[in-house]
Amino acid sequence: MMEVHGLTLAYGVNRVVRDVSFSVQQGEVFAILGANGSGKTSILRAVSGLMAPLSGDIRFDGQSVIGQTPDAIVRRGISQVPEGRRVFPEMSVLDNLLVGATVHINDRNRVRRLLERNFELFPILRERVQQAAGTFSGGEQQQLTIARGLMADPRLLLVDEPTLGLAPAVIQSVVEVVRRMSALGLTIVVAEQNADFALKVAKGGIVLSSGEIRFEGDVETLRRTEEVRRAYLGA
Repeated sequence: MMEVHGLTLAYGVNRVVRDVSFSVQQGEVFAILGANGSGKTSILRAVSGLMAPLSGDIRFDGQSVIGQTPDAIVRRGISQVPEGRRVFPEMSVLDNLLVGATVHINDRNRVRRLLERNFELFPILRERVQQAAGTFSGGEQQQLTIARGLMADPRLLLVDEPTLGLAPAVIQSVVEVVRRMSALGLTIVVAEQNADFALKVAKGGIVLSSGEIRFEGDVETLRRTEEVRRAYLGA
């Protein structure tokens, strides 16, 4: 579904991603692991059209997305859930969700179907649909931001640091959310520092350090790799 070839990214003269290549298969949950500053978010920004690469290519369904605008990429079927939850705090749950459906705003039936799907995935959003998003807890806001990303009706969902700042009990609820989305056939790329979370939901992935791939493989391979265990799993 998505292929990244030789991707190099920079902010000014500082190269933050160096010659990264990987592929994500349709229906897969794929993890990009790494510490803060390793290049995870920059890769997601490049896929979303928010950052132009110095070199390399990103292909979705066999066609390059390099040079396309973010809204065009959303229309192609790629949506991103940003780090830090970033809800619109004064707006209601419903209005936050409708922001995510901007590309389909003229198709009311489709928007209605997308709302219903989100309410089935996240029952609390139906219960509190008129409540201001800023009154939600951190875990509830994370559910809302994921649901907002789903309102674009993507085939590929990019999720940046979904467990950041969440308590362990709340993280388990995010695990269940990702598994439910995967069961619907959605392809998901999760960028995470929390390897324990990522390896619970993903089929495979890569481990970044200083913008370069240090390890890659399926989940069991990553779990068995001693350096990964020591650095990320507390072994």
